[in-house]
Amino acid sequence: MCELFGVNANKDVDVNFTWRGFIRKSEYNPDGWGIGWYSHFAGSRNLSVIKQPIPAYESRIAFAVPALRIRGQIVISHVRLATSEISYLNTHPFVRRIWSVGQYDEWIFAHNGVLYEVEELPKRFKPLGTTDSEAAFCYIMENLEGIETIRELFIKLHGILDELSDYGTLNILMSNGRYLFAYTYYPGKGMWMLRRHPPHEGHARLLDEDFEVSVGDMKAHDEYAYLVATRRLTDEKWEKMEKNKLYIFRDGALLLKICRKIEPMLKKDEIEVLRAVLNGEGVEINDTVKRLVDLKLLKITSRGVAVNSYRKAIIKLIVEG
Repeated sequence: MCELFGVNANKDVDVNFTWRGFIRKSEYNPDGWGIGWYSHFAGSRNLSVIKQPIPAYESRIAFAVPALRIRGQIVISHVRLATSEISYLNTHPFVRRIWSVGQYDEWIFAHNGVLYEVEELPKRFKPLGTTDSEAAFCYIMENLEGIETIRELFIKLHGILDELSDYGTLNILMSNGRYLFAYTYYPGKGMWMLRRHPPHEGHARLLDEDFEVSVGDMKAHDEYAYLVATRRLTDEKWEKMEKNKLYIFRDGALLLKICRKIEPMLKKDEIEVLRAVLNGEGVEINDTVKRLVDLKLLKITSRGVAVNSYRKAIIKLIVEG
């Protein structure tokens, strides 16, 4: 079966350590590998993709990824065990450009699982290759094109992924360059996520290799990140993700989990501040406060202002709008 690995962070980060563990998975998934990442340069958001229809363990490029100094706020990677033709066009991740929420975005998509009879679903966007995965991606894209609000996009995306889960199994990582989306419906497999937030302490060891690093040495003190993968890659405290829920990450924070509903959202200048889902499935309020302070979206304007005051203010905004 294929394997997925994704990262979302609050700044451009490298994936050198975890990538080392991820490409070990290619020993059992020899039919192609790929990595895509969004980085920022001169105020613009840029998507880059490298992929090959060969085993990662035979690829000089795959092993050179650390030397290439790949850095991005969002990274999605995939190693493939083919159920259709082995070719470049069938190698993940896939890319499409659509207009939604008032602008053009380049979307990236990678899938693990098997979907049956989805080839006829897309009507306007046609796959370049022959995989069920790309057919599903085209179907998603044509349903998201033209959507006007981010709230509508979130709800629509969850609904489409739920619909696709009726056609088989799917672990999905996808992004429009601003958010990392993760969804799982794969009985017996699923996906895992790892929260890496300050303080960065202790050590991390790869599970498939006797290799260990100090987390503090490889992470900046103000770096926030979430890692998502189909298998745990290190001995850290990975959390099993719930099926049929859309996980939405931004700037290294888990913003929302969407099942059948989503709370309305707020905006502050150019940064979209989502309302948390107040049923135990949203972000932790205290973590949100700390993140907003670190991002300079909240300021302590006088001495003695307690974090709890911000906590109450955020809850009021969430509940009352």
